[in-house]
Amino acid sequence: MTTLLHLSDPHLDGSPERADRLTAVLDLLPPTRQPDAIVLTGDIADNGTAAEYAQFSAVMEGRLPWLAVPGNHDVPAAVPSVPVLDAGDLRVVGVDVVVPGENHGVLRPEEADRVAGLAAGAQRTVLAFHQPPMRIGHTYVDPMRLLNADALAELVERIGTVTAILCGHVHTACVASFAGVPVLVAPGVVSAANLDGDHPTANREHPPGMALHQFGANGVVTTFHYAC
Repeated sequence: MTTLLHLSDPHLDGSPERADRLTAVLDLLPPTRQPDAIVLTGDIADNGTAAEYAQFSAVMEGRLPWLAVPGNHDVPAAVPSVPVLDAGDLRVVGVDVVVPGENHGVLRPEEADRVAGLAAGAQRTVLAFHQPPMRIGHTYVDPMRLLNADALAELVERIGTVTAILCGHVHTACVASFAGVPVLVAPGVVSAANLDGDHPTANREHPPGMALHQFGANGVVTTFHYAC
Protein backbone atom coordinates (compact mmCIF):
# COMPACT_ATOMS: atom_id res chain seq x y z
CA MET A 1 0.00 0.00 0.00
CA THR A 2 1.22 3.48 -0.89
CA THR A 3 0.09 6.56 1.05
CA LEU A 4 0.12 10.19 -0.10
CA LEU A 5 -0.31 13.21 2.16
CA HIS A 6 -2.32 15.71 0.09
CA LEU A 7 -2.26 19.42 0.96
CA SER A 8 -3.52 22.44 -0.93
CA ASP A 9 -3.76 26.21 -0.85
CA PRO A 10 -1.35 27.35 1.86
CA HIS A 11 -1.25 30.83 0.22
CA LEU A 12 2.02 31.72 1.93
CA ASP A 13 2.52 35.48 2.18
CA GLY A 14 5.66 35.75 4.29
CA SER A 15 3.76 35.88 7.56
CA PRO A 16 4.53 33.41 10.37
CA GLU A 17 0.81 32.65 10.77
CA ARG A 18 0.39 31.06 7.35
CA ALA A 19 3.69 29.20 7.57
CA ASP A 20 2.59 27.85 10.95
CA ARG A 21 -0.69 26.57 9.45
CA LEU A 22 1.22 24.68 6.77
CA THR A 23 3.70 23.32 9.30
CA ALA A 24 0.85 22.18 11.55
CA VAL A 25 -0.73 19.92 8.92
CA LEU A 26 2.65 18.61 7.80
CA ASP A 27 3.42 17.61 11.39
CA LEU A 28 -0.05 16.33 12.29
CA LEU A 29 0.42 12.63 11.57
CA PRO A 30 2.12 10.45 14.19
CA PRO A 31 5.33 8.53 13.37
CA THR A 32 3.29 5.35 13.00
CA ARG A 33 1.25 6.82 10.14
CA GLN A 34 3.75 8.62 7.97
CA PRO A 35 3.01 8.84 4.22
CA ASP A 36 5.33 7.78 1.42
CA ALA A 37 5.26 11.23 -0.18
CA ILE A 38 3.62 14.66 -0.01
CA VAL A 39 1.63 16.30 -2.82
CA LEU A 40 0.67 19.98 -2.76
CA THR A 41 -1.94 21.01 -5.32
CA GLY A 42 -1.39 24.70 -5.83
CA ASP A 43 -1.63 28.24 -4.54
CA ILE A 44 1.63 27.69 -2.74
CA ALA A 45 2.17 31.46 -2.63
CA ASP A 46 -0.42 34.18 -2.29
CA ASN A 47 1.29 36.77 -4.50
CA GLY A 48 3.85 34.72 -6.42
CA THR A 49 6.88 36.48 -4.95
CA ALA A 50 10.36 35.02 -4.53
CA ALA A 51 10.16 35.59 -0.76
CA GLU A 52 6.99 33.52 -0.51
CA TYR A 53 8.57 30.60 -2.38
CA ALA A 54 11.66 30.87 -0.19
CA GLN A 55 9.36 30.61 2.83
CA PHE A 56 7.77 27.50 1.31
CA SER A 57 11.16 25.89 0.65
CA ALA A 58 12.17 26.57 4.25
CA VAL A 59 9.02 24.86 5.59
CA MET A 60 9.54 21.84 3.30
CA GLU A 61 13.27 21.43 3.96
CA GLY A 62 14.21 17.99 5.27
CA ARG A 63 10.77 16.48 4.77
CA LEU A 64 9.62 13.41 2.88
CA PRO A 65 9.75 13.45 -0.94
CA TRP A 66 7.26 16.01 -2.22
CA LEU A 67 5.80 17.46 -5.38
CA ALA A 68 4.04 20.80 -5.77
CA VAL A 69 2.00 22.15 -8.67
CA PRO A 70 1.08 25.77 -9.40
CA GLY A 71 -2.29 27.38 -8.77
CA ASN A 72 -3.87 30.57 -10.03
CA HIS A 73 -2.04 32.64 -7.38
CA ASP A 74 1.33 31.16 -8.36
CA VAL A 75 3.98 31.93 -10.94
CA PRO A 76 4.34 28.43 -12.42
CA ALA A 77 8.03 28.74 -13.29
CA ALA A 78 8.82 29.89 -9.75
CA VAL A 79 7.17 27.01 -7.86
CA PRO A 80 9.91 24.79 -6.40
CA SER A 81 9.15 21.19 -7.36
CA VAL A 82 9.99 18.17 -9.45
CA PRO A 83 7.88 17.25 -12.52
CA VAL A 84 7.28 13.69 -11.43
CA LEU A 85 7.49 11.75 -8.17
CA ASP A 86 7.62 7.97 -7.80
CA ALA A 87 6.22 6.58 -4.55
CA GLY A 88 5.78 2.84 -4.24
CA ASP A 89 4.04 1.70 -7.42
CA LEU A 90 2.57 5.17 -8.00
CA ARG A 91 3.92 7.80 -10.35
CA VAL A 92 2.62 11.24 -9.40
CA VAL A 93 2.77 13.69 -12.30
CA GLY A 94 2.32 17.41 -11.76
CA VAL A 95 0.16 19.22 -14.32
CA ASP A 96 0.27 22.97 -14.99
CA VAL A 97 -3.25 24.18 -15.86
CA VAL A 98 -2.68 27.81 -14.88
CA VAL A 99 -4.04 30.56 -17.13
CA PRO A 100 -2.06 33.72 -16.27
CA GLY A 101 -4.30 36.41 -14.80
CA GLU A 102 -7.33 34.11 -14.52
CA ASN A 103 -8.83 32.00 -11.74
CA HIS A 104 -9.99 29.11 -13.93
CA GLY A 105 -7.74 26.42 -15.37
CA VAL A 106 -7.13 25.08 -18.88
CA LEU A 107 -5.23 21.96 -19.96
CA ARG A 108 -3.15 23.00 -22.97
CA PRO A 109 -2.30 20.45 -25.70
CA GLU A 110 1.46 20.82 -25.16
CA GLU A 111 1.03 20.24 -21.43
CA ALA A 112 -1.07 17.13 -22.09
CA ASP A 113 1.72 15.82 -24.33
CA ARG A 114 4.32 16.50 -21.63
CA VAL A 115 2.27 14.74 -18.96
CA ALA A 116 1.59 11.72 -21.17
CA GLY A 117 5.32 11.37 -21.77
CA LEU A 118 6.10 11.50 -18.05
CA ALA A 119 3.44 8.89 -17.31
CA ALA A 120 4.71 6.45 -19.95
CA GLY A 121 5.66 3.10 -18.44
CA ALA A 122 4.10 3.78 -15.04
CA GLN A 123 2.20 0.96 -13.34
CA ARG A 124 -0.26 3.42 -11.74
CA THR A 125 -0.43 7.15 -12.36
CA VAL A 126 -1.74 9.97 -10.17
CA LEU A 127 -2.33 13.34 -11.82
CA ALA A 128 -2.00 16.42 -9.60
CA PHE A 129 -3.21 19.89 -10.58
CA HIS A 130 -5.02 22.85 -9.06
CA GLN A 131 -8.54 23.44 -10.44
CA PRO A 132 -10.89 20.43 -10.32
CA PRO A 133 -12.59 19.45 -13.60
CA MET A 134 -16.13 19.18 -12.24
CA ARG A 135 -18.69 21.49 -10.66
CA ILE A 136 -19.13 21.08 -6.91
CA GLY A 137 -22.41 23.02 -6.66
CA HIS A 138 -20.94 26.26 -5.28
CA THR A 139 -21.81 29.38 -7.29
CA TYR A 140 -18.63 31.22 -6.34
CA VAL A 141 -16.08 28.54 -7.16
CA ASP A 142 -17.70 26.57 -9.99
CA PRO A 143 -16.81 29.14 -12.70
CA MET A 144 -13.16 28.77 -11.60
CA ARG A 145 -12.91 25.06 -12.40
CA LEU A 146 -10.85 23.42 -15.16
CA LEU A 147 -12.89 24.62 -18.12
CA ASN A 148 -11.85 22.16 -20.84
CA ALA A 149 -12.58 18.96 -18.95
CA ASP A 150 -12.92 17.08 -22.24
CA ALA A 151 -9.17 17.52 -22.82
CA LEU A 152 -8.51 15.97 -19.41
CA ALA A 153 -10.79 13.02 -20.21
CA GLU A 154 -8.81 12.45 -23.41
CA LEU A 155 -5.54 12.58 -21.46
CA VAL A 156 -6.82 10.06 -18.88
CA GLU A 157 -7.77 7.68 -21.68
CA ARG A 158 -4.46 8.27 -23.46
CA ILE A 159 -2.37 7.46 -20.38
CA GLY A 160 -4.46 4.42 -19.48
CA THR A 161 -3.03 3.96 -15.96
CA VAL A 162 -4.54 6.92 -14.08
CA THR A 163 -5.75 5.71 -10.70
CA ALA A 164 -6.64 9.09 -9.14
CA ILE A 165 -6.69 12.83 -9.77
CA LEU A 166 -5.67 15.18 -6.94
CA CYS A 167 -6.85 18.81 -6.90
CA GLY A 168 -7.33 21.78 -4.59
CA HIS A 169 -8.49 25.35 -5.28
CA VAL A 170 -11.97 25.20 -3.74
CA HIS A 171 -10.77 25.17 -0.11
CA THR A 172 -13.01 22.28 0.85
CA ALA A 173 -12.66 18.51 0.83
CA CYS A 174 -14.75 16.71 -1.74
CA VAL A 175 -14.72 13.56 -3.83
CA ALA A 176 -16.12 12.96 -7.30
CA SER A 177 -15.70 10.64 -10.28
CA PHE A 178 -14.44 11.88 -13.63
CA ALA A 179 -13.71 9.79 -16.72
CA GLY A 180 -13.98 6.70 -14.53
CA VAL A 181 -11.32 7.98 -12.11
CA PRO A 182 -11.74 9.33 -8.56
CA VAL A 183 -11.12 13.06 -8.18
CA LEU A 184 -9.89 13.81 -4.64
CA VAL A 185 -9.95 17.45 -3.57
CA ALA A 186 -8.00 18.49 -0.47
CA PRO A 187 -9.29 20.98 2.09
CA GLY A 188 -7.58 24.36 2.25
CA VAL A 189 -4.63 25.04 4.51
CA VAL A 190 -5.04 28.83 4.71
CA SER A 191 -8.84 28.83 4.95
CA ALA A 192 -12.04 26.88 4.37
CA ALA A 193 -14.95 27.44 1.99
CA ASN A 194 -18.08 29.02 3.36
CA LEU A 195 -21.50 27.74 2.36
CA ASP A 196 -22.73 28.55 -1.14
CA GLY A 197 -23.35 32.18 -2.01
CA ASP A 198 -21.93 35.25 -3.70
CA HIS A 199 -19.24 35.80 -1.10
CA PRO A 200 -15.55 34.91 -0.82
CA THR A 201 -14.68 31.39 0.24
CA ALA A 202 -12.03 32.42 2.76
CA ASN A 203 -13.18 31.34 6.22
CA ARG A 204 -9.96 31.73 8.20
CA GLU A 205 -11.59 30.75 11.47
CA HIS A 206 -11.54 27.13 10.34
CA PRO A 207 -8.45 25.07 11.22
CA PRO A 208 -6.09 23.99 8.43
CA GLY A 209 -6.89 20.62 6.89
CA MET A 210 -5.30 17.88 4.84
CA ALA A 211 -6.12 14.57 3.17
CA LEU A 212 -4.40 11.22 3.46
CA HIS A 213 -4.91 8.90 0.48
CA GLN A 214 -4.14 5.19 0.75
CA PHE A 215 -3.71 3.31 -2.53
CA GLY A 216 -4.24 -0.41 -2.04
CA ALA A 217 -2.81 -3.12 -4.23
CA ASN A 218 -6.37 -4.02 -5.27
CA GLY A 219 -6.91 -0.60 -6.84
CA VAL A 220 -9.03 0.76 -3.99
CA VAL A 221 -8.26 4.34 -2.88
CA THR A 222 -9.21 5.21 0.70
CA THR A 223 -9.18 8.83 1.84
CA PHE A 224 -9.07 10.22 5.38
CA HIS A 225 -9.51 13.93 6.16
CA TYR A 226 -7.98 15.63 9.18
CA ALA A 227 -7.92 19.15 10.58
CA CYS A 228 -5.60 20.59 13.23
